[in-house]
Amino acid sequence: MVNLALLGCGGGMPIPERYLSSILISYKGRKILLDCGEGTQVSMKILGWGLKSIDIICITHGHADHIVGLPGILATIGNSGRTDPITIIGPIGIIDIVKGLRVAAPYLPYELNILENPQEPVKIQAP
Repeated sequence: MVNLALLGCGGGMPIPERYLSSILISYKGRKILLDCGEGTQVSMKILGWGLKSIDIICITHGHADHIVGLPGILATIGNSGRTDPITIIGPIGIIDIVKGLRVAAPYLPYELNILENPQEPVKIQAP
């Protein structure tokens, strides 16, 4: 069964009980995060599905309300003991965006695979 959780749908600025854009998809114990706005870690903690099993993070576009939560999520996943790679898929410019945001999370115990504007279907092997 596929489970979906709307983690945030606010625009521009998080407010109590309404975080910025993010959706979590859970399937067979693995997870895909769609967008990662500020406050995503908080909503994920409230949800209780865990962070460590996120294999893919898809970013729809580079606006701050969809990406500013990335450094915190990546660092928290690293602190959870994860060592398996994570794939980030996004539009043109996502490599530069992630590089810039990594200033706040420079040391990760896992590899990031960044796919910018893939033109073919992406197949990811879950750990």
